[in-house]
Amino acid sequence: MQNNESRKEPNGLHKFIREKGYYILLTVCVLAIGVSGYFFVSGAIRQNQAAQETLSVPVKAQDPEDVKKPASSATGKTQTEDAPKTTEEETPAPTQTAPTQATPEVTVMPVSGDVIGAYAMDRLTYNATTQDWRVHNGVDLAASEGEDVLAARNGTVTAVYEDESYGVTVVVQHDDGYTSHYANLAETPAVAAGQFVTAGQVLGTVGATALLEVGAAPHVHFAVFLDGAPVDPMEFLA
Repeated sequence: MQNNESRKEPNGLHKFIREKGYYILLTVCVLAIGVSGYFFVSGAIRQNQAAQETLSVPVKAQDPEDVKKPASSATGKTQTEDAPKTTEEETPAPTQTAPTQATPEVTVMPVSGDVIGAYAMDRLTYNATTQDWRVHNGVDLAASEGEDVLAARNGTVTAVYEDESYGVTVVVQHDDGYTSHYANLAETPAVAAGQFVTAGQVLGTVGATALLEVGAAPHVHFAVFLDGAPVDPMEFLA
């Protein structure tokens, strides 16, 4: 009988749970609530810190008045002022230049004497040296032997040589295809081939080297050619 009664009687653990179970359950619930509250509060704190860090990023405030103002350059001028103006007033009107007139060609007589032998390419004239009739491609201008012979116009000396008929000769090239020939000069001309001469410049002196005209009085044989063909020298000198 005693064994059966001892079996029915609860042991110490069961008795403790039975008597203290309510308090244990209450404690567990409190702990669970505390842990959950801890994690909830911790999460809320982290979110609040993150939000504060985001809101604390410095933002540059802009004055509304500045937005309305146009951008200006370093000199204080606005872009509108710096923009190039393309108005008709700024476009310069085309100027008309008066036509330039060519400077008249200066022409001088090679020597001061008269014509003693005329230009004759369209007829025959008598030659006192050869005592026959023949053409004459220039004019003979009377001058004293040793007198200066002058360039009739500006030009470039292209040849200085001794012609077998007209003696020591200087040839000057002019504009428009003209060349002037100064013959029967003294042995030593004052210019050389390639030299530029001006009207009135001394080319040499009067001589007696023209074998074809030694029978005439002292003179200069002056001839003019246009593109290689003889022309009247007096028209060139006019």
